Amino acid sequence: MFKIDDCLGFIANKLVQVFQKAIDRRLAPYGLTSAQFCVLAKLYEEEGLTQTELASRLYIENPTLVRTLDRLERAGVIERRRDPDDRRAYRIYLLEKGRQLRDTVERIGNEVHEVATVGMSEKDADDLRRFLRKIWENLSD
Repeated sequence: MFKIDDCLGFIANKLVQVFQKAIDRRLAPYGLTSAQFCVLAKLYEEEGLTQTELASRLYIENPTLVRTLDRLERAGVIERRRDPDDRRAYRIYLLEKGRQLRDTVERIGNEVHEVATVGMSEKDADDLRRFLRKIWENLSD
């Protein structure tokens, strides 16, 4: 018999919600959200991506990303620059304020990971990541 509480998708959805709440709670003093956290974390890895590239790497729709970028830009955290090779595209760059947030963003990411994996060994966490990626792969078109 199918039980929604045992459904992996239901559990994964709840997991996303509690991760977002945990991150939002820690970011609130800095005026940031979990969506902005993800954008910043990706830009720390790969600055200068186009909006389309950034949306693709974060697995979100472009209009969703645009709203987040608008907020970050208004806050003076990032800037959009026209791509010199494609005048229709904009590349995203961190401003000084965005660079100054890096330690905070990384610390909060590490804190949430530590809390989430209490009672798990590093191998358990690695196995869980591997299993989740396998499910993702299995269900991707």
